[in-house]
Amino acid sequence: MRGAESAPGAGADLAFDEAFLRRLERMSLRLGRVSQTVGGRPGSRRVPAADFIDHRPYSPGDDLRHIDWNAAARHDEVFVKVGRVMQSADVQLVLDASLSMAVLPLKWQRARQLAAALGWMSLAHGDRVGLTVFPQHPDDAPAGASRGIGPAREMLRRLARLEPVPSESTALTPVLERSIRGRPGGLVVVISDFWLVDDLDRALALAPLPRWNLLLLQVLDPAELRPELDGAFELIDAESGARRSLNVDAAMRAAYRQALLRRLELLGRVASRHGASHSLLPASWSIEQAIIPYLQRRAILEGRA
Repeated sequence: MRGAESAPGAGADLAFDEAFLRRLERMSLRLGRVSQTVGGRPGSRRVPAADFIDHRPYSPGDDLRHIDWNAAARHDEVFVKVGRVMQSADVQLVLDASLSMAVLPLKWQRARQLAAALGWMSLAHGDRVGLTVFPQHPDDAPAGASRGIGPAREMLRRLARLEPVPSESTALTPVLERSIRGRPGGLVVVISDFWLVDDLDRALALAPLPRWNLLLLQVLDPAELRPELDGAFELIDAESGARRSLNVDAAMRAAYRQALLRRLELLGRVASRHGASHSLLPASWSIEQAIIPYLQRRAILEGRA
């Protein structure tokens, strides 16, 4: 974020100042399923409580403090005040840390900032948040079942020091299977450029509706969206190291744009088939001034910053 100073100990290169973190705490990811554990989201369970939303007849064992004596005086029946239990959600963040994410540094920066922002707002609301990196980082330990501002700051520090790693496979299926194993349901957010995630159809089938909501956030650099190369170049594949000499001209740039559109359309069809939401986020967009407002307009985020 332009002009922002990083929060103390939060990871300087993520550039989140305290004012922006407070804004994030006023927002949350929209999802349809919450768990039975206590958290910061309005749940569907109703119990005797001072947080009044309705009445129901008194049952033996109900807390006498929640009897509505005024209602009882007007009727021949004793009523208790019923409130809504605040519940938590299970949010699993899956971040692509393959080498293709770091060829253009701005893309890697935005992807980590996005994971950090979504993780912070979820942890601040009492949600259970897990962060899984793929391919598996040699120094990475799975993080999950955490909530609150303390774990949120640790997540920012972890993301700030995270570096992409080479791997023979960028398959999403085993990563997603590991991140949701044994969990009752919630929200899975996959942040990637999706260049090499060709098992997406199989992976998303592991997290079916209505147990899981799926959100695919595709981060691409402007150079990938609108390449301006012209002339002779030797291109090096970031993942395999393979080299290829090309003479780039207007026709080749047009062919690339058509291939990119086909790729985006394919991702959209796969996402739709599994009830997932797919959003393309240019890395040139500011996380604070463009990406967060865009996700709010798309109803991916709720609450007002």
